[in-house]
Amino acid sequence: MSTDRKTRAEAAQETTDRLITVALRAFAEKGFAEVSLDALAAEAGVTRGALHHHFTNKAGLFEAVLRRIDAEIAAEMDRVWAAEPDHWQGFRACFHAYLDTALHPDRRRILFQDAPAVLGIRSVDILMESGLGETVADLRGFIVEGRIRGPDAEALGHLLHGAIITLAFWAAEGPASGDRRARAHAALAALFDGLTLSSDARAPQT
Repeated sequence: MSTDRKTRAEAAQETTDRLITVALRAFAEKGFAEVSLDALAAEAGVTRGALHHHFTNKAGLFEAVLRRIDAEIAAEMDRVWAAEPDHWQGFRACFHAYLDTALHPDRRRILFQDAPAVLGIRSVDILMESGLGETVADLRGFIVEGRIRGPDAEALGHLLHGAIITLAFWAAEGPASGDRRARAHAALAALFDGLTLSSDARAPQT
């Protein structure tokens, strides 16, 4: 019996994942307003009723897509961090990676055009809160190590998350061929430079 339940659960998860994958591609190509749930269900190989079993409505499916993208960006940030031997430099590189990954053409429309219209402030909350606890914990460590100026890691965490999301929205508003991305990277680097203590000024803070 337990094996049968597990099999059904696995099948349900596979269907959910397939619907999100199909919807992500459709939302990226056409935009939220132009995507039909009937077409999504057909492409995913499920009935309209099955789609609604997994997602209450189109907005619910869109939120699942947004969370999938957020998880993909987080995975890329982790990969960038792991490749950098210096913890603070890796932390900085993660935020630069966020800009490049979030502004990818497959994500740009979903994150910065449709998400605010479909989900309102909830979309910003999802992006803002993602990984915030880890960011604050890392900042506390950097303050104690004397790598950055303190003393409030929680406030700094909110500042950095707010800054990166605002920069990404600003860069996304410009033309894809414009220089806003480069300017956003430069502004982010300046922000981190302002937080960084020079090597001769580093001293553990208690």
